[in-house]
Amino acid sequence: MSAQLPCLGSSEDERPDDMPLDMRLAAIIYLLSSSVLRGTTANKTACLQAHLTAAALDGEALGPALQDAVESTLANWQDVQCHPNSIPVDEPPAFSAPESLH
Repeated sequence: MSAQLPCLGSSEDERPDDMPLDMRLAAIIYLLSSSVLRGTTANKTACLQAHLTAAALDGEALGPALQDAVESTLANWQDVQCHPNSIPVDEPPAFSAPESLH
């Protein structure tokens, strides 16, 4: 993987590697969570955009509600641009959920 490529197995004009849809959705959730907790970076944003685009292309497997959610999220993230030298922060979140009792 070279430094210019945001996601493993991707290039500028092709979608990320053909991973199973469930793994792609897990990657999207992870990238969204990481962006909220630690801030977004240029590579994280590009990777998220690539995964969202690929998931939108696999829309018929998603079902209508999840397809709408993926397309809406993609529309919101499509124009996000980060400084190429942005770094994630290591600060604890401003709010942490209380511990749940099992």
